[in-house]
Amino acid sequence: MTIEQLQAQHRTKMAEARALHQKIKGDLPEAEARGIEREFNLIMAEVDDLRDKIEAAKDAASTRSGDPRAPRGGDAEARGVDDGLGDGTFDGDSGAQIAPEQRCVAWAEARGQDAFSRLPVGRYLRSMVTGAETDLEKRALSEGSDSAGGYTVPTHLSARLIDTLRAASVVTRAGAKTVMLDGMTNNIARLAADPTPAWRAESAAVALSDPTFDNVQLVPRSLAVMTKVSVELLQDSINLEAELPRILAASLASELDRVALLGSGTAPEPRGIANTSGIGTSAVAAAIKYGDLARARTAILTANAGPVSAFIMHPRDEGALTGATDGTGQPLNQPAVLANIPMLTTTAIPVDGGTGTNESAVFAGNFAHLLIGVRSDIRIEVIREAFMGNLQYAFIAHLRADVAAQHPGAFYALTGVTPT
Repeated sequence: MTIEQLQAQHRTKMAEARALHQKIKGDLPEAEARGIEREFNLIMAEVDDLRDKIEAAKDAASTRSGDPRAPRGGDAEARGVDDGLGDGTFDGDSGAQIAPEQRCVAWAEARGQDAFSRLPVGRYLRSMVTGAETDLEKRALSEGSDSAGGYTVPTHLSARLIDTLRAASVVTRAGAKTVMLDGMTNNIARLAADPTPAWRAESAAVALSDPTFDNVQLVPRSLAVMTKVSVELLQDSINLEAELPRILAASLASELDRVALLGSGTAPEPRGIANTSGIGTSAVAAAIKYGDLARARTAILTANAGPVSAFIMHPRDEGALTGATDGTGQPLNQPAVLANIPMLTTTAIPVDGGTGTNESAVFAGNFAHLLIGVRSDIRIEVIREAFMGNLQYAFIAHLRADVAAQHPGAFYALTGVTPT
């Protein structure tokens, strides 16, 4: 059976599992709910088996192509759900820059960190509270536990969490690169000014034009999120293993998006694009128009920092832009030069700023010049006592990260954007 046929079967089984899950309602009789749960578990076992076959087929294809480093693909946590990130190969070095279409999992595997590749992240989180049920879970808990009662998530599982976070991140979809960090301070060289070539006569000296280098510094800063889960949900939920990592990752991704765009740079908050010296900027003081986006694009191209990979704005402003009409009520045509540039939206951009408390900002950029530095050692703390009066546990996910604009001229901020 081909990889495509296996993937088609995998999608079919996932659709069956989702349909079963939707049948479980609060008023469903217990016996019927348990029957559906058993059927769900059988289907998910088939899903896992198909996933393993897909990975084995990819391994075989990679071996035939002569690239033994090609990643196996497939994420045990996602159970076949596409996270929007492609495959990539790395040498495992610290400081690796991971493009949006590549995966942190491949970076971890290049470092030999694949001992827990078959352990879903959600199952690992559940085992922190309920105890290990398999030898693999026992080994993962043993490797990650510390005397303070917390857990440093094993590298492969951390990489899968980071991939889930990146899939939910707007700046990553726009083109931002993820940089895997090890030390406290990480310097990344950048070219601050281009060298200038010059024509020369035969046997004449070559004109000296030194490029100007400086560095971008990434210093991991602490970002944490807490979510509470009831004892009953931990014991009985049939989809918690997928939902808990997704919820934690999505909340972290939203805040990383916010600081990447708007971070003040005042400790402990990283400095975002809006507060980076050297970016282009102009005040709109009205609803955003296609002409404003074209002006931002022109500025970035003039700085030799193109092409523009995306515009990022609040959904309110995207709606106002695409819903604008001319004097006869006809929709405005988008200029051809903007047609192939994605317009991405995020609610991480506030819309209550300025004197009228209704202003926002729109960002244009070649987001390949935006770096998101992430430490691979995510920590998870389990709070067992504080909420036990309500029979709840709390999970605290602790990530260390930083952001930096590698080339300020690659970004342009349109400020003072209003609804009308």
